[in-house]
Amino acid sequence: MRRNRAELSIIGSLMSGLLAVWLSVLAFAGQRVASTGGALEGRITDPLGAVVAGASVALIRDGREIARASADESGRYRFAGLASGLYHLRVEREGFAPRTISNIFVPADAVRVLDVMLSVGPLREEIVVTATGTEVPQAQLGASVAVLEEEDFRRQAKVHVLELLRLIPGLQIAQTGGRGGQTSLFMRGGNSSFTKVLLDGAPINQIGGFFDVSTLMGTQIERIEIMRNPNSVLYGSDATSGVLQLFTRRGREYARIPTFGYSIEGGSYRSMRQEVSLSGAVRAFDYASSFGRYDTDNHLPNHAYHNGTYAGNFGWRPSVASEVRLVLRHAVLALGVPNALDFYGIPDDSAMRGRETYVVLSGRHHTTRRWQNQLRFSSVHSMSRFTNPAPTGEPFDPFGFGPVYLGAPVTIVGGNGFRVSGRAILDFGGVYPQTFVSDTVRQSLFAQSDVSVGEAFTGTVGFRYENERGRSGAQRVSRNNFSYFLQGQYNWAARVFMTAGVGIEDNAVFGVEANPRVSLAYVPRRGETSSWWNETKLRFYFGTGIKEPNIFQEGSSLFAVLRGLGASGDALIARFRIAPIGPERNRSVEVGVDQNFGRNRARLSVALFHNRFEDVIEFLSRSALVQLGVPVEVAQATPFGANVNAQTFRARGAEVDLMADLGHGLTARGSYTYVDARILRSFSSDALRPSFNPAFPGLPIGAFAPLVGARPFQRAPHTGSLVLAWARSRWSVAVVGSFVGRRDTSTFLSDPFFGPSMLLPNRNLNPGYQKLDVSVSIRPHARLTLVAVVENVLNQRYTEVFGYPAPKLNFRAGARLNWGGVTAWRDIFR
Repeated sequence: MRRNRAELSIIGSLMSGLLAVWLSVLAFAGQRVASTGGALEGRITDPLGAVVAGASVALIRDGREIARASADESGRYRFAGLASGLYHLRVEREGFAPRTISNIFVPADAVRVLDVMLSVGPLREEIVVTATGTEVPQAQLGASVAVLEEEDFRRQAKVHVLELLRLIPGLQIAQTGGRGGQTSLFMRGGNSSFTKVLLDGAPINQIGGFFDVSTLMGTQIERIEIMRNPNSVLYGSDATSGVLQLFTRRGREYARIPTFGYSIEGGSYRSMRQEVSLSGAVRAFDYASSFGRYDTDNHLPNHAYHNGTYAGNFGWRPSVASEVRLVLRHAVLALGVPNALDFYGIPDDSAMRGRETYVVLSGRHHTTRRWQNQLRFSSVHSMSRFTNPAPTGEPFDPFGFGPVYLGAPVTIVGGNGFRVSGRAILDFGGVYPQTFVSDTVRQSLFAQSDVSVGEAFTGTVGFRYENERGRSGAQRVSRNNFSYFLQGQYNWAARVFMTAGVGIEDNAVFGVEANPRVSLAYVPRRGETSSWWNETKLRFYFGTGIKEPNIFQEGSSLFAVLRGLGASGDALIARFRIAPIGPERNRSVEVGVDQNFGRNRARLSVALFHNRFEDVIEFLSRSALVQLGVPVEVAQATPFGANVNAQTFRARGAEVDLMADLGHGLTARGSYTYVDARILRSFSSDALRPSFNPAFPGLPIGAFAPLVGARPFQRAPHTGSLVLAWARSRWSVAVVGSFVGRRDTSTFLSDPFFGPSMLLPNRNLNPGYQKLDVSVSIRPHARLTLVAVVENVLNQRYTEVFGYPAPKLNFRAGARLNWGGVTAWRDIFR
């Protein structure tokens, strides 16, 4: 459904007007600051929304407690007569974990409302945004949401985001080789393009959903929320399996002296990481800015990697009811690409260069205590250039039509016990250097309004306009998409929590699609803090998700190919009613139970899920198009074939997640995930005409795609993780383990005569592995921390993507320095 220029001009004018009105509201709100005293008030509740009476509330400014109050019978507290400025709030109550909230701006002559949730027991109870678009305690959610904090980065001394994601149940990470190698994320058996990735609410996926997780260093990432359910209601296209949202650290220091941070680490493979940061707050302004750089030669030839990332978060509160925030993130990337060294025996000479630039400008305004509005503009620019400067390998001309280039003789052994020996085609003939460029821009404007009715119901409406444009190779697109959603959240007696909504996606490619979802959480047992058996929660979730085609899928779709033929193609479209390519879909159901025990020191979560993915896009040959049901005349009109919605597969399974606070700074977390994924329907050339290696007669092989009845590639049936951490005031130790079972895949190879002799049976081809890391930190000074990390302690040889060896035992060591804040002068002499 393409729109003309006049329509787009009207849309642009409306968006500009909306933004101008919003900024005017904020400016007017900012003029309401006067010189008399302000106030801070709110309500103290537990994770289920029940009132916590008698809580002790301490108000802190410039490092000193200036006032103290107790919550009344309704859980409310109040501080009045406050000077304009930034405050800290510390809330304590017997039986609950104490909580400190920083960077609370209270202007003069205004009332700042701040409600506080206290966790029951030592286990951390999180308030999450991703599941509903509003702040909701995890205890009230029917969805599966995991949270990672900045402290997880520090305690485990991780460099990249993907290293922490391995620990989340339901997620599988596949990286090609060492650091910087292209990395795919598979959530609950879905494809790697089925996870929506957000930065402070702004979508940062490439057009069509794929996101290379290896580009994300932990620089200024304060928090990560992972929702393992489809949510196209709130997030539109690409939230097919779930949502991954990153939150940038804000300046929260209440001191007049900014906080300065510097860290440096070095280690194996000539690795070097440095990061410098500056953060603080001045009256109504807060700021946090970081630059991180990571360089390594990696463990393979031609695999050097560079990542330089700048991140900034700048906020301004013109009034107690309003906030404006600017988030910036820019990464410059460079990587040598040696290809699958296990398959070719010699490294390719290819290289990749890239840039990622994210800009997010947002505003929030509380029109009343129960009515909140937000507006957000975002711009995401992703560019990558892949270059193969010259063919690598030994030239060989099997048929007299020009040479191909062969790798060295190798023996490939699969996790299933099968092996082959020989040489494979590494590069093909043609004109060199060969360059592939991907350059895309996604700009969006998002508006959301939330209204609360009493304490039981919150209604949300929202709108999103998104412009996508760019190219992938020779193909270009320009799209204008619109999304609308309506959602309601209901809380009945702090026992039953329900969320239901519907989203309407008006996409430039496939038109209008509706997506519903509903989640339910029921707490039949609250449990006493003093008892061994504590809170029980039952969960249910149903939802659908969709994903739009990427640039290649749209440009090579049957509809686009016929349109490219001119009048004859248009005639076939009209005659046979050929529609544009449609979205890929998921229909998902989950049931689960969360059980707290051990006086709220431990929690066991169990979930059963079933995803059914339909209309998955495949490229079909002309004969396969006919078998799908495409008229012969239409199929024959395509030069080689086309992309169509043809595949169906399902992924069902179970997740078990156990976490415990054992006391004295010792915490443990373990998870296990079982995924039973199967291809139910496919018309790819492999599915219709599988390959056969003469060395394994009678065993069909999917050379480039899985066969019907087989598992999708790279989805392990069994995965698990384990984290043991012991933290004391001056030191900490963390042991982190990842366990991945055997996965179906292919070698994707052709022998020198373009034959199948270098193929191996798909099932369990990629061996399983266990990876164990150990990190130690020592704090000899209040502002200095020494860090040492040993990765792959077992020195195991393994491949996350078959053919791409991962690093063996390696180490890093370094130091982190922090200086500034209210106690800077005192701490310098400790």
